[in-house]
Amino acid sequence: AGAIDGGEVSISSYILARLRGVPLIALPVFLSRRFRLRCMYCRAASPLRHPSELAGKKVTVHRYNATTPVWLKGILQNQFGVPPREIDWYVAEPDIAEESQRPPPADVRVSFVAPPRTREHAIELLEKGEIDAALEPYASPNMRYLMADYRSAEREFFKRTGAYTTNHLFAVREEIVKGKPEVVENLFTALKEANALTDRYRDDQQRREAAWEKEVMGEDFQYSLKTGCARRSLETLMEYQVQQGILDRKPKIDDLFAPETLGS
Repeated sequence: AGAIDGGEVSISSYILARLRGVPLIALPVFLSRRFRLRCMYCRAASPLRHPSELAGKKVTVHRYNATTPVWLKGILQNQFGVPPREIDWYVAEPDIAEESQRPPPADVRVSFVAPPRTREHAIELLEKGEIDAALEPYASPNMRYLMADYRSAEREFFKRTGAYTTNHLFAVREEIVKGKPEVVENLFTALKEANALTDRYRDDQQRREAAWEKEVMGEDFQYSLKTGCARRSLETLMEYQVQQGILDRKPKIDDLFAPETLGS
């Protein structure tokens, strides 16, 4: 509607919107990002110990086509050998916006959790043992990581794919880029400068996590499609979208971003 000039958007939804002709254009500014293999949870007393055990199990996700589930479904299939069709999926909410345009393939079983259909209730069902696992960015005190050594799995994922599991990016209305490209250039510069200052705002735990991620990737994550792992990360996410029937084909990454941001 054009009421807002720009802001943070889900990468999965943005790609679908862009392919549908929605007049948005992205900057390679990734505002939500972390390694996601740790976002596989089960109840504390569960006998489950590894993602490969999820075949035939009941698993909840907030929304089926949201970016975090796309990443984790892709990791389950490609790293642990469990494709989506081998799991009974339970969602708290229906897909929204662009994500709702592509329902799951016919051989994938997706049901709603019992009312109330909320993420919190889905977690309650997990805690009671009515659902086996959750692919979620948040946990409760009665949940534990599905993998005790999730860091080794995350390190292996990056070594194998070269991808970092980014979730959100920054997009603006396309008419701004066409009408005032210098605005986009200045905004991109300001956001990169802000990202370079993030360490001063981190607490000790966040600093340790950032240091570990830098060790795994060999460098700090960069707001760039020319250097660093952001381009490969997007390629991997889109490969998973194609596998999961969300995309028919992978678009060219450069077509998703403002031209003024591609050279740095």
